[in-house]
Amino acid sequence: MSRQPSLRRRLLLAGGVGLLLVSLLASALLGELFKRSARDRLDHELQQDLLTLVAQMETTPDGQLQLRQEPNDARFQRVFSGAYWQIADGRGKVLLQSRSLWDESLQASAAGPATRNLAGPLQQSLRAHVQTVRLPRASEPYVVTLASDRSALDADVAAFRKRSALALGVLVAVWLAVLATQVQFGLRPLQRLGAQLERVRRGQAQRIDTHGLGTEVAPLGEELNALLEHQQRMVARARTSAEDLAHALKTPLSVLAAEADGSGQHWRETLREQGTRMRASIDRYLAAGLAADHRQRTGVADVAQAMCRLMARVHGERGVVFSADGMDEALQFAGARADLEEMLGNLLDNAGKWARQQVTVSATAEDGQVRIDVRDDGPGLAADALAQVTQRGVRLDEREGSSGLGLAIVGDIAASYGGRLALANAQPGLRATVWLPASRAIL
Repeated sequence: MSRQPSLRRRLLLAGGVGLLLVSLLASALLGELFKRSARDRLDHELQQDLLTLVAQMETTPDGQLQLRQEPNDARFQRVFSGAYWQIADGRGKVLLQSRSLWDESLQASAAGPATRNLAGPLQQSLRAHVQTVRLPRASEPYVVTLASDRSALDADVAAFRKRSALALGVLVAVWLAVLATQVQFGLRPLQRLGAQLERVRRGQAQRIDTHGLGTEVAPLGEELNALLEHQQRMVARARTSAEDLAHALKTPLSVLAAEADGSGQHWRETLREQGTRMRASIDRYLAAGLAADHRQRTGVADVAQAMCRLMARVHGERGVVFSADGMDEALQFAGARADLEEMLGNLLDNAGKWARQQVTVSATAEDGQVRIDVRDDGPGLAADALAQVTQRGVRLDEREGSSGLGLAIVGDIAASYGGRLALANAQPGLRATVWLPASRAIL
C-alpha cells in the first residue's frame, strides 16, 4: 500500500511557502517604500535649495543676469563634490554655475519633468530639479538646475533592503516555529479521534467520545458514531435473520428426514411442498437481512398504492378493500424500495387477514420522519396481546403458512433505519404505525 501524504507536512509546506512569498513581497514593498520616501525627501531639499538660488537672481539695468549672493554651501565650492547648480538661457548656454562644476556643465533643458535623473561631471548619478524662471528686464526665460549626487541615497536604500530582508528572515523563522506549534495543536483533535477509533476497533469502546474534539471535528465524530450504530444494527439484523432462517428451515428439514425414514410413497409431493416452503423462507430472510441503504430515495405513495393493488388480489376472495388515497406524492422514504415494500407488504397482509371490509394506508411527514399508518376495521387486539404480537414466532391466527415473523421483520427493518413500529387499537380495528427516515428534501 502506497504511503499517504502527511496532513501535517502539507500544512507546514503550504504555510512555509506562504510565509516565504509574503516575506519576499514585504521585503520588496518595504524597500520600494523606503526608496520613494528617501527620494521624496531629496527632491524636497533640491526644490528648497533651488528656490533659495532663484531668490538671489536679478537682472542689471542693462539686462545682464547676476546673483546678489551665491549659495554659501561648501559643497557648491568643492570641485566635483556632487552638489551642483547652474543657470542657462533658453538656448542651453550656461550663464552662471557653481564652482563645483569646474569647467563642466549639466545637460538639462526646460523640457521634461521638473525632477529628473541626470549624469554628472564624473558620470555620477545625479538627482536634479529643473525650473524655468522669468525675471524682470530679462528678454528670455532662464533654466535653473540644481542637482545632487544620489549615490548616498542608493546606498541607504540598499542597506535598508539588506537589513529588512535579514529582519524578515528572522521573523519567518519565528513564524515557522509558531506555525509548527499551531499545526501540532490544531491536529490534536484528529489525533484524539484516531485514538478513539482505535479503541473502538479493538473492542475497548462502543462509541467515540466527542468531548474535547472541538466544534469542527465533533460533527465528524457524531457521524462516525451514527455509522457505528448503523453497522451494529445491520449486524444484529443479519444475525437475527440467520437465526430466523435456521428456525424456519428446521421444520421442513424434519419433514424431509421423516419422509426419508418412512415408506417414501409420497416423497415427490413432500419434496416439492417442503422445497417451495424452504425457498420462500430463504428469499424472505435474505431480503430481511440486507443492509439498510440510506442513499436511495423511495416515493411512499407509489409503493403504498402498488402494495394495495397487490394485496387486493391476495385477499380478493374476501372482498377486502385496500386504499391509499390522498397521500402526498412528494413524501419520500430515505431508504431502499425493497425494504419499504417488505414492511408495507407484511403490515397490509396482516391487516387484510383481520379486516372485515377495509384497510387504509396514510402517510405524513412528522418531526423529520415519515409516519405511515396501516389501519383495518377488524376486531383489534387485547391489551396483553399488543405487547406480544411483535415478538418473533408469536402469531395470533392459526392459518397455514403463518410463521409469526411478519411484524417482527417490519420492526427489524424499521429499526435498521433508525425508525420503529408501534401497534394500537383504533376502535374499530388495529392501527400499525411505522416511523422511518424521510428524505432531506421534505424536512
